[in-house]
Amino acid sequence: MTIQVLLLVVVGVFLAYANGANDVSKGIATLVGSGVTDYRRAIAWGTVWTAVGGVLGAVFGGAMLATFGNGLLAPGATPTFAAALAALIGAATWVLLATRTGLPVSTTHALVGSLMGVAATAYGVDGVRWSALGGKVFLPLLISPLASFLLTGLALRVSEGRRGSANAADCLCADIEPAVVTVPASAAASAALVPGTATLRLTTGTAEACAISQPAALRLTLDHLHWLSSGMTSLARGMNDAPKMVALALAAATLAPHDAFSPMALFTLVTVGMVVGSLCAGRRVTRVLAENVTAMDHREGFAANLVTAGLVTMGAIYGLPMSTTHVASGGIVGSGWERHALNRKTLRDIALAWIVTLPAAAMLGMAGYAVAKALL
Repeated sequence: MTIQVLLLVVVGVFLAYANGANDVSKGIATLVGSGVTDYRRAIAWGTVWTAVGGVLGAVFGGAMLATFGNGLLAPGATPTFAAALAALIGAATWVLLATRTGLPVSTTHALVGSLMGVAATAYGVDGVRWSALGGKVFLPLLISPLASFLLTGLALRVSEGRRGSANAADCLCADIEPAVVTVPASAAASAALVPGTATLRLTTGTAEACAISQPAALRLTLDHLHWLSSGMTSLARGMNDAPKMVALALAAATLAPHDAFSPMALFTLVTVGMVVGSLCAGRRVTRVLAENVTAMDHREGFAANLVTAGLVTMGAIYGLPMSTTHVASGGIVGSGWERHALNRKTLRDIALAWIVTLPAAAMLGMAGYAVAKALL
């Protein structure tokens, strides 16, 4: 293994680790914030589904691979290994710095910023395909949090018993009820009760009332659906993020002399890095989104996660690099907007981090390029 490939492996896993540490929070913060579970279980749940999403990204991430491969470079630009490696370094460094301070930032945002800074330095300003950045990157990044905010608010408006009313039905019970028929006295020595065909009875009510009145029934509660939507969000996040990181790593690998990595090997490395980062360092950012943005109940958390999962999954399939950070944050803000229960200081800090991400990642990428060019 050459030094270039060894560097690529280290930097690629470093970026995936930073991504896992910051982004696992986006699918599980509502579970903790609404009191459904604790941090340990939530992070374990999000990590499992992130890993599944990373694997599925190898199957469904073709459009994203194309976007983040050479899709952002102008036709005349000739990629170099040093530039590709520097783009990974800039994004990874910024995401890890933000994670250390508890700020939820977008890996997509950081990758775009780092790639822009490195490409402009290595290939000139004309080496960047600015039209592709505008249509396929910036537009989804700008629209997706607003769409999440609006859709979450709409979902909560039309849901029955919004804002956690004590009388709101949040449980579906399925119970088998045996039918009973009476045999006439003329057909037997005396009247008797004989069981007939069993029927399936479905009822709704509050989870507490259902547990008391139908303890043997199969119950599907809103908390169960919340767990499901959280898993869907984490899976979508893995599907959306893994191909972006693999695309840049794959571009660098093809430029390394005498060595090559298969896409599946890179997807495996990236997925492992995301898993380790989630488990080892995922709590800090999760705490900010779960506790410091707004108080929420399980209905609001479920709605925010469901909208996030839907939008990010669409982005992963169609190659639109939505930020799970932006989408999930938009949903959480939407859940608390009408109650005026938002922590403005936390929102200001998050918004500032989002604004700073592009130039900060660009500068870190440019610094990484200078070092890589001098050493390689």
